[in-house]
Amino acid sequence: MKVDIKHVEKSQGLVFKKKFHGVALTVTFNEEEKAIIEKRKIGLDIILERATPADVDEEKHESRGLVGKIGTAMLKGKDANHFHLTLNKLLKGTDTYWVATPADAKGYEQDLRQRLPIIKDFIMENANAGEGGSFEL
Repeated sequence: MKVDIKHVEKSQGLVFKKKFHGVALTVTFNEEEKAIIEKRKIGLDIILERATPADVDEEKHESRGLVGKIGTAMLKGKDANHFHLTLNKLLKGTDTYWVATPADAKGYEQDLRQRLPIIKDFIMENANAGEGGSFEL
């Protein structure tokens, strides 16, 4: 598993441009890790819970109708209707999460650096089924 983290910026708006700061996360899984994720069906497991990104209007996102949510799920995947980070999102390519300030971006990067080693262990622990045993109480 190879991890690349980059800080990026973008402006949004026609007249009153607002600057957003993003953390672009790219994880390259090896073939064994991809096989484990697929075999154990752990792609939808949430790696990191995230709030609504700074560049998304939360009210507008929540008020989408059922057809809009189904369309999003069909086009972008089952986990596209929420903003949490999942293994499937990382398998698809670079995931960029937008925040309001550079300090928030640095904090998010720290969260990723703490969480990603645990994810590596989680994937490898799912490689084999557990062994049963007996014991006496």
